[in-house]
Amino acid sequence: MTLIEQVEQAFGPPEEERVLDFLVHRELAGCGDDTVRWLSLFEKCAGWREKYFLWEESTYIDGISGWNLQLDVCKVRLPENGEDWIVYLCHMALMLVVSNMSIGERTSLAEAGREIENFSCGDWPTVVEYPDGSYAELTPEQWMEELTGFLNTSWEGYRKFSRNAPSYQREMEQNYPKFDAILERLTQETSDCEVVRMNRHGGDESTWYFARAENCFYVVRVTDSM
Repeated sequence: MTLIEQVEQAFGPPEEERVLDFLVHRELAGCGDDTVRWLSLFEKCAGWREKYFLWEESTYIDGISGWNLQLDVCKVRLPENGEDWIVYLCHMALMLVVSNMSIGERTSLAEAGREIENFSCGDWPTVVEYPDGSYAELTPEQWMEELTGFLNTSWEGYRKFSRNAPSYQREMEQNYPKFDAILERLTQETSDCEVVRMNRHGGDESTWYFARAENCFYVVRVTDSM
């Protein structure tokens, strides 16, 4: 299968909660309640991280459609020969989600699981329906143009408004260069790769990018909601 076919099979059409179903009915099928599911997922993500992890980075800048535009990047090893690519894609996306949860957030989710059955409310990769499809194949150049476009649009908006928030301004003085440095690294490392985008920027759901290079794989999430 091509990468876009694998991504579509892993995350499904908009009407299906394929990742949640994968977790509840397959990956965590033996768990009796949501507290156990959360704790088991955190443990599994630690194992996937030990096996696959190569590099990660996260930052946020002034929002375009929402308050802040968050960029999360994870570089991982490719699956071993014979590994199921569909399962691998779900695991890597879930690892990125969990990696960007704070310790406090993980603790709160696990502690509340038995009381409010909160596992279905997790920040799972969700597909949104668009008139011309939810998935798109991009060239590496198109991918970097999109991400650079987010940076430039955010920067222009940020410069137009003065804010009475010195602490936020200090964060932005660090975060804009950090965002740019992440894109520079991606540009250098992904000049020859397959790229698939899931969703588009501008809504409440995250935009996901999956990029397969010769010796590694990248999962990138951009979130910019109110």
